[in-house]
Amino acid sequence: MKRITLGLAAAALLAISAGAAMTAPASAAPIIIRDTFTIPIFEPDLTDDCRPGLTGTLVGTAVISFQSVETAQGFHIHVTITGPGRIDWSDGSYTLIDSVDHSSGHDVGQGTSVFTETHTDGADFYSAAGVFEFRRTFHEVEHFTASNGVVRVDLNTGHFHSFGDC
Repeated sequence: MKRITLGLAAAALLAISAGAAMTAPASAAPIIIRDTFTIPIFEPDLTDDCRPGLTGTLVGTAVISFQSVETAQGFHIHVTITGPGRIDWSDGSYTLIDSVDHSSGHDVGQGTSVFTETHTDGADFYSAAGVFEFRRTFHEVEHFTASNGVVRVDLNTGHFHSFGDC
């Protein structure tokens, strides 16, 4: 659900920014905005299919960096979200996680906009004694093109990979 919300938020930001870019007067100098900020993450009562009967608590940090560029030819935004964290499970075991999202949106004028997002998750599971048990990864790519009112969607649906015994 959070991934859908993130995608919709990015699409809305792109649409609003593209609209602003179309109404802005032409300028020789591009308008560039960059920023990075962090958000603490806390999620209790997590479950995992590989750990039946256990609950976990995630503590992590989302680091969000973006750059937008507006020119007379169009608008571009690039966002990177990284999310290192740790899940502590009710049996004392733990999982070290990493997550990376790259999103970009382009409004090139003449009624054409493009949005792409790639997502990668990784999780290393350890016993309560600190012994590595297994690794799981997840990869996904989404690409949207809108041109003259026609939307084309390309989805590389999620791919799970497990290394070791789940």
